[in-house]
Amino acid sequence: MTIVAPNSVEPTTANRLLDVRNMSVDYYAANGAVHALNDVNISLDRGEIMGLAGESGSGKSTLAYAIARLLKPPAVITSGEVLYYPRTTPRETVLRQQKSATNKHTESALPIDILQFTPAQLRNFRWSELSIVFQSAMNALNPVINIGTQITDVLHVHRPDLKPRELQERAIEQLRLVGIAPDRIRSYPHELSGGMRQRAMIAISLVLSPELVIMDEPTTALDVVVQREILMEIIALSKKLNFSVIFITHDLSLLLEIADKVAIMYAGRIVESGTSHELLRQPRHPYSYGLLNAFPTLHGPRRKMTGIPGSPPDLRVIPPGCSFHLRCPCTLEECNQVLPILQAANPSTPQQIVACHLYNKTPTAEQSSPQPDNSYFAARYTELGESLTRIVEAGSITPAGQPLITMTTDEEAKNATIQQPLQPILEARHLRKYFPLHEFRPFQPARFVHAVEDTSLTLYPGRALALVGESGSGKTTMARMLARLYDPTSGSIIYDGNEIDIHSTRRLREYRRHVQLVFQDPFSSLNAVHNVRFHLARPLRLYKHAHNTEEETEQVLALLNRVSLSPAEQFIQKFPHQLSGGQRQRVAIARTLAVQPQVLLADESVSMLDVSIRLDILNLLLKLKDEEHLALLFITHDIASARYFAEDTLVMYAGQSVEGGPSEEIIQRPKHPYTQLLIAAAPDPDRLTSNEKNEALIRGEIPSLITPPTGCRFHLRCPHAMPICKERFPGRTDLGGGHWTNCFLYGAGETAAEETQVDTTASV
Repeated sequence: MTIVAPNSVEPTTANRLLDVRNMSVDYYAANGAVHALNDVNISLDRGEIMGLAGESGSGKSTLAYAIARLLKPPAVITSGEVLYYPRTTPRETVLRQQKSATNKHTESALPIDILQFTPAQLRNFRWSELSIVFQSAMNALNPVINIGTQITDVLHVHRPDLKPRELQERAIEQLRLVGIAPDRIRSYPHELSGGMRQRAMIAISLVLSPELVIMDEPTTALDVVVQREILMEIIALSKKLNFSVIFITHDLSLLLEIADKVAIMYAGRIVESGTSHELLRQPRHPYSYGLLNAFPTLHGPRRKMTGIPGSPPDLRVIPPGCSFHLRCPCTLEECNQVLPILQAANPSTPQQIVACHLYNKTPTAEQSSPQPDNSYFAARYTELGESLTRIVEAGSITPAGQPLITMTTDEEAKNATIQQPLQPILEARHLRKYFPLHEFRPFQPARFVHAVEDTSLTLYPGRALALVGESGSGKTTMARMLARLYDPTSGSIIYDGNEIDIHSTRRLREYRRHVQLVFQDPFSSLNAVHNVRFHLARPLRLYKHAHNTEEETEQVLALLNRVSLSPAEQFIQKFPHQLSGGQRQRVAIARTLAVQPQVLLADESVSMLDVSIRLDILNLLLKLKDEEHLALLFITHDIASARYFAEDTLVMYAGQSVEGGPSEEIIQRPKHPYTQLLIAAAPDPDRLTSNEKNEALIRGEIPSLITPPTGCRFHLRCPHAMPICKERFPGRTDLGGGHWTNCFLYGAGETAAEETQVDTTASV
């Protein structure tokens, strides 16, 4: 352990926790070094929440792993320091003092360089002083140990004085903290949904109340309600115990709600940094503006969106000048020659610094106009999007930013909903799915997970239905029953007017030819040992769409062009590890299109993708829906994406459907209290709510589906629950215009909306 001498330390506040100085990291490979970090500087105070935002490959995770000393070869820290300021008093004493709120600012000792720690010092330092929440919980959790044991293992190593009973109580307390029912303490990772696995990882990271928690995309795959619950808990614990958080995500709108300050990274450098309020009011860098406006909105007119066009640069050969200039709509002559330095964009906001030539102290002729603002950036991005559209229409190679799609107005969407096609292509009627628990309980009745309970839906050609709900609500189970990967416990599936025998495997291949599933994780849905050609050619051979090698090659190239992987010849021989996440998902979509389906089931197909390619995939699916007249089931926890993508929306909670109808109607005028909760919990830069109001929204826990509550399963969390809600599930009430809900607040299942008992439009 190296103590940094006083004369080498710049003056700092007594509340400083961490200083990262001049950090540079390279990944050495046979084809050249990847310059992942380039001279990065950040500082963090105690009790402060700092956000790192940027696309995949910008260096966010590399910076986090460098701080935690988790980088492995071929990664090499080529320069820099990670200075940690320990407390001068034992941490347990400080925590006792904090309970009386008398010691908010504790003096720090001389900083210690974490990069100089020995392996033994690192083992004692991690988890107790610094913990990290990894993005992929399935890889971070041990698959052969239940989650309760994985929590108690951390306690047993660092707190050997705790008794077995105390260890068990602490593990249950941690599960409740992150919204997991205590009866799941003996569950294994494969028995939990993706969101529950991620929450278990967060529980492990917080069990020792560390000084610094690094969260690497911890809520990417979580639904908005659980995401907000976890974030509010993290904020509350951070204030109570005065620990700090480095929160990494590509969702800038989310960071602006929770972080005290935000740093924007691009191509291994910080391009803008400032407080959340400053960045929300006026992002200064064109890249920051693009990130903030790359997500669909909950309010206002539905508008055309393309995200940030292009792709990040190859970090083996970083272009000279500003790394963003190849994608920037505001380029100047010096942008491709001179590297901009971080400086204050405006003297009135000295804490907001930006690396952009638009703010040079000596204006050029191009900068004679007033300082860039939101309207300036919006106009430039619009011009760039229109120019890309003209390039595509002219027949040139498709750029990374997809052409703008034509969005219908709210009135057109409403009229289209009323005039639905008479013939549905796929129907699910009263589906149920119970999963047996494989447990040793002699002389006890078998127990089941009641994953889906009496749920129906209808898909029409040329239309999209969004299936929205929290993790564990049964969305994926519904999709897998429709894809015939699961056999329903009861209910019926009707394709093109004919009922499918759900208990028979006959004609299964023919059914799957028409109904295809796009899986959530593009990293595991493609076999790593086969190239792109194999993945696309195999379904062509199975369904006899190609009769010889020449036809096979021609159709594989055509499929790649259909999903905008152009020129196709550059991708046909590549393996999955040679593709980006968005390219892998495009290959997965192309594989489903190879069998010429009529129905596409997209299971969280964009939740794990980067902001710059998420809209590309959504626009691609919309284009295929219109051109191929496909029926689409779009499963998502992002209700704003549901509004952007789907004409209709079905809301599920704990295996039951609670509301459905036109997407615009549901999102603008939600009726069921659970739908209102989903919308209120969604990140929305247009209305940053206070912590007190958000905490009031989140109440209760998701019920256990092993022993589900009777009646409406939401009544345990509903602010309007009545005695009848506990006794039986409400029937469907028609609210007009295709909008319906299952809620006793609007009747017991009557068809008239005028029997509404309570107006809860603004109740949550």
